[in-house]
Amino acid sequence: MDLLSIYAEVSKVNSIGSILSWDQNTYMPPGAAADRGAQMAYLSQISHRLITSEKVGKLLGELRKVELDPVKSAMVREIERLHRRKTAIPEDLEAEIAGLEPISTQAWVEAKKKDRFDIFSPHLTRMLELKKELAEKVGYPDVPYDALLEEYEPYTTTGQVREVLNRLGEELAPMVRKLADFKADNRMNMKWGKYAPEAQERIYTSILEDMGYDFGRGRLDSSEHPFTIGSNDDVRITTHYMLDDPRPALFSCIHEGGHALYEQGFHIRYKNTPMAEFCSLGIHESQSRLWENIIGRSIHFWKHYYPLLRGAFPGLSNMTLEHFHRSINTVKPSLIRVEADEVTYNLHIIIRFEIEIDMIEGKLSVKEIPQAWSDLYEKYLGIRPKTDSEGCLQDIHWAMGVFGYFPTYALGNLYSAQFYNAMKKQHPDIERLISEGDLRTALVWLRANIHEKGKLYPASELVKIVTGEHLNADHFIDYLKDKYGTLYNVYF
Repeated sequence: MDLLSIYAEVSKVNSIGSILSWDQNTYMPPGAAADRGAQMAYLSQISHRLITSEKVGKLLGELRKVELDPVKSAMVREIERLHRRKTAIPEDLEAEIAGLEPISTQAWVEAKKKDRFDIFSPHLTRMLELKKELAEKVGYPDVPYDALLEEYEPYTTTGQVREVLNRLGEELAPMVRKLADFKADNRMNMKWGKYAPEAQERIYTSILEDMGYDFGRGRLDSSEHPFTIGSNDDVRITTHYMLDDPRPALFSCIHEGGHALYEQGFHIRYKNTPMAEFCSLGIHESQSRLWENIIGRSIHFWKHYYPLLRGAFPGLSNMTLEHFHRSINTVKPSLIRVEADEVTYNLHIIIRFEIEIDMIEGKLSVKEIPQAWSDLYEKYLGIRPKTDSEGCLQDIHWAMGVFGYFPTYALGNLYSAQFYNAMKKQHPDIERLISEGDLRTALVWLRANIHEKGKLYPASELVKIVTGEHLNADHFIDYLKDKYGTLYNVYF
């Protein structure tokens, strides 16, 4: 199919951009930001011209008249969606966004280190202007945010996300209040010692290998903000080490490992086609959250891995498995999203969702963001950041021009619990297997039911096919109530 040949070129160009982005966030010298911006803008122009060409439009028109098998039909559907979106966006607009991203990101890194929002705010102002313009060019069914959300969660509207998040907020708020007031023991007051990044990396690499992450097609590096990038034969992950506490890097490795397993799990025969791409970022996030939280923070997982962890980190020698398990599942309102517990995490997302919508709709200016951020943290979590670095500067997303992404984290939590319950129905002994160090059974199930499907189905159809139900919050809420009710010996 000529259409797939053109799309393969688009995919290759985007892959080059991914590696440049990885380099930008790991080893690139700060002074190279402007040159990297020019490189990214150039690649963006090439990709844009390929997918928006008249030939692609003509081929899509011809294929609409042909009866195709399900796989080819899905490929055409997704290429047509991308063609429609990209055709609506002027090439120079997309190039300017791509060129601004490395410069904006570098400014964000400096602003975060110096705790000075004013260093970043001019770049955020310009990025916001460009994303608003993009939303108008693309068009939307209801509100401008729809156009930005559609890039990451296709076929989903802001209204649908708002409904889900409102339900979560209503359910989670009383749980957070009850658990945050629990003072039966001092779960976080523990001596961890000092742990060099090299020592942490050795144990986390071992866990990633057991999960199924192929280091022959990937690597683990350090960055300011953990991320996963790449696909198929080149999938790279990063983490951020803390010298006095191994937990943040540990769970970011498991989290990013879940993302990476998805990217390494596509059928190689579909490389450079939509069938070797994730169907939505909500589904992508479900993979990382399932591994990090449902499996990685479970007592079953640590029955096998805690002796290994304690052997690697002598500071844990006097800590029991039960005490460690409680320490990684403590519910406490906190300021940093990536370090938040499962119960409060979605409240962090609700805050960002509200701020993003207000920014896009012009109800909130860039200079008002620090104050609005602090007010919402007090409203939802009862705490206020003392600095912008632990407040509105903590996430890299806006520096990258990524608006509409944050809701996918909440959707991923819902998908993860629903998928895990479906897995347990097929493998009732899955928790025993995990406690024995068998992670392969879980990976094989995820490969067959999710990874290998690529973009065959939109997310809403995939979850219905895999679980027999449409996406709903019940599985996730029941999972939290059961897990934390047992841990804290409370009834919800």
